[in-house]
Amino acid sequence: MIIIRLVHALRTLFVRSQFSHNTQHSLLKPISVPHVFLVGLLLFTLGACSTATSSTTVPSQTTVPVSRNSSPTPTSLPAGTVLYQANWSHGLAGSSGTHGWKVVQGHLESDTSGSATFTIPYRPTVTNYAVEVRIQVVRSLPPYGGDYEIVAPKFPGKDGYHAGIFDLKAPGPHPFGQHPQSNVYLDPPSLPSQGSGMPQDYEPGSEWHMYRIEVQGNEASLLDNGTQIGSATSQRTDTLSNGPIEFSSTLVIVRVSDVRILTV
Repeated sequence: MIIIRLVHALRTLFVRSQFSHNTQHSLLKPISVPHVFLVGLLLFTLGACSTATSSTTVPSQTTVPVSRNSSPTPTSLPAGTVLYQANWSHGLAGSSGTHGWKVVQGHLESDTSGSATFTIPYRPTVTNYAVEVRIQVVRSLPPYGGDYEIVAPKFPGKDGYHAGIFDLKAPGPHPFGQHPQSNVYLDPPSLPSQGSGMPQDYEPGSEWHMYRIEVQGNEASLLDNGTQIGSATSQRTDTLSNGPIEFSSTLVIVRVSDVRILTV
């Protein structure tokens, strides 16, 4: 607003100077001192206003980062991390999915009913895991045909598996050279790939065995005290079932001293 008034004053001064020039018919008439002073004052005021105007800046807005609640990045657990450890110090009271077992001196022992099942009350959330079960065979109920195994049922997009010892025989000579067998096979059954899903002759005897079932991707392997005694690989699914995992025995009395699930 001040600038507009100053411009108006200059214009008025210019018009008056022109009028004076026309009336006196002089092209070289000097401007009087008051006029010079007034013009200088107006120019100085215009410059000050212009400087004040141009120096006024709008402060820039500082961008404040917005904190968002992001989901935590899942981290892989180190191999050997124990995810589940069985504890039968207080018996089997409250254990669902368990029948045909009794606790004897801190161990699970299958009874003489001929069928026993123990459902592990934990289901691993990782794709790669291992199940370890320490087992001792006490005796077969009939002399032949007993078995014990670890089972994970099939689900859509995940084949199940069976890993164990099958067709147990009583001690002594076996007719026709038949032997118990260790094996891993998938559910649903499929034609085994080369070196996969093939049974092997195996004699458990009466000593303790640490069996380990390793599941990695689409493959399951069975080991006895660190030695592989069976494996199977799925050609249908990229991963295998993660349970519920069961340990069962049929027509055989076995003792179980430890059950646990670990990462691999």
